[in-house]
Amino acid sequence: MSHKNKLSGYFSSFFQEVILDVYQSQINPDLEVAIINGRYQLNTGKVNYSFGPLHDAFRKYFSKDVPKLYDDSKVLILGFGAGSVAYILRNELGFNSHITGIEVDETVIEIARKHFYLDKLKNIETHVSDAYDYVESCSGKFDLIVIDIYIDDKVPVKFESRVFIERIYHCLKDSGKVVFNRLRPANCGDQSIKVLTGKFDSIFPKVKTVVIPINKASPNYFIVGER
Repeated sequence: MSHKNKLSGYFSSFFQEVILDVYQSQINPDLEVAIINGRYQLNTGKVNYSFGPLHDAFRKYFSKDVPKLYDDSKVLILGFGAGSVAYILRNELGFNSHITGIEVDETVIEIARKHFYLDKLKNIETHVSDAYDYVESCSGKFDLIVIDIYIDDKVPVKFESRVFIERIYHCLKDSGKVVFNRLRPANCGDQSIKVLTGKFDSIFPKVKTVVIPINKASPNYFIVGER
């Protein structure tokens, strides 16, 4: 897209959504790179994947619960997307910790490189892998694990299983922290979130939930477990 067209798209985005690119993959049949109100975003048919309302939700969560990270700390992001969480940690909060990003959809990583300047973020490695498989074989220990795994607007069932959460616990260093983002669908109760929180309670010595209502009808619940 030319510089002139980019400017035109930017200004038009304050009046209507501007679609820049549409992608399809075997995992996500509907991926759109769009500009909305001047912001580049990666969206699916139903939800924002990166750099939109989800970015705002994570930004507000981290402002309420700032992680304790140092230059030699290690961060694992499961469900890397286009890199919203990595961008917040690196560029907005100023952490230089090493970041490992796991993303099951290779097309999403390609989009992150083309549209969201992933390669400009330093000290980050990304792997195209199923997060469940990665955690099962992971031998490393992390100070912070962020889980944001969605296929469109659904969390695959296996990522809310007790087996997966137990494995996450063993991937954390002592005093490490896991943050699990769970969207509460509009017009639905929070029973499924209570069930998930109960699993955390049975595994982690310290558990809390931070609710971020970017969308009041469908708020983000950040379930936090500390080892």
